[in-house]
Amino acid sequence: MIDRSKTHEVMARQTHDDLARAEFIVGLKRDLRALSKGNATAYAKRIEPDFKAKNGRAPGTVAEIGAEMERQPYYRLWSALNRTAQDMMWQAVESTIDHDLPRMLDAAERLTRGRNKMGSLELDPDFTPPPDLLVANIHCQPGGYMREDWAGDIKAGALYESGGNIYSLGTGIGAKDSKAGAVIKFLADRHPDFRPSRILDLGCSAGGASVGYAAHFPDAEVHAVDAGPAILRYAHARAEALGVAVHFHQMDVGALKFAEGDFDLVVSHNVMHEISVATLARMLAESHRVLRPGGIALHQDVPIKGDRTLFERYMFSWETRNNNEPFWEVFAEANVGALMKAAGFAEGSIVETQIPKLDGPGAWYVAMGAKSA
Repeated sequence: MIDRSKTHEVMARQTHDDLARAEFIVGLKRDLRALSKGNATAYAKRIEPDFKAKNGRAPGTVAEIGAEMERQPYYRLWSALNRTAQDMMWQAVESTIDHDLPRMLDAAERLTRGRNKMGSLELDPDFTPPPDLLVANIHCQPGGYMREDWAGDIKAGALYESGGNIYSLGTGIGAKDSKAGAVIKFLADRHPDFRPSRILDLGCSAGGASVGYAAHFPDAEVHAVDAGPAILRYAHARAEALGVAVHFHQMDVGALKFAEGDFDLVVSHNVMHEISVATLARMLAESHRVLRPGGIALHQDVPIKGDRTLFERYMFSWETRNNNEPFWEVFAEANVGALMKAAGFAEGSIVETQIPKLDGPGAWYVAMGAKSA
């Protein structure tokens, strides 16, 4: 399995100083993650008792908790440092990419124009990006997913991969984790005889999962779609550098151009929390439409769904308020199972569960459904 520890020719190469800076940011993020627990202590020992004494009741809304928390020095310092660490991460990554970009562009050009090219790239000059992607620069990535500074740009994809590696390490996810690998293992456990011949990866970003499926299912034809042209150019060059065939397309996940019944397996990874419920409904409907009868769709995301206290909901909303994640809470509250049923998936086939990460603590959320045979 190709995991995040795998390097390749198009990836930005860190100097000694780049590496030291990245390691500092990973450590800072890990420390801030641990210090986040102090917010719960401050709430339980100070904020909630003071609120009860003043109002005769506990806070009843997320907004009431927020009004009190945002006056607390501990929370204000933690929140400011948390956002600063995110900004430092992107500044460090972009600095590394900028000094290595000429080499990266040369490698991308050679890999994608050479005779030994395995996959393909299809960009749409008339493509209109989904409005969801224009609301904000998701998770503060400089320029966002649609960034394209010049013809042939690959920078958005390089930012996504290198920034994602630092972010994941900072949250405790192991370097050898693979979302695709976790899904493939889950599929093998649930459907041991399932052998897809055509696979579609929706919202593929830098192609991390796409190459995982291509490597694990070498006889399958793997296609991947995303909206950003620079992200897709990078993903294409990355797949070629890793020696696997993936066919990349610029498309809206809610309006695919593939024919009905084109694929045996449709997947997505960490897409659902970055799109609106309306787009999610369309993506699930398209997932169902392009599946052959008996085919499987499996959508993986961060494990943020489930019952939470008001305080947990407030802390959870930090991502929306401070890290440009406009649909983070929307996804947490969405009834994905009902949306899959409305999209046409066989009711008895719909499964929502969590699957273990391959490296590091915790799990991933998955929603799976099959098209009736």
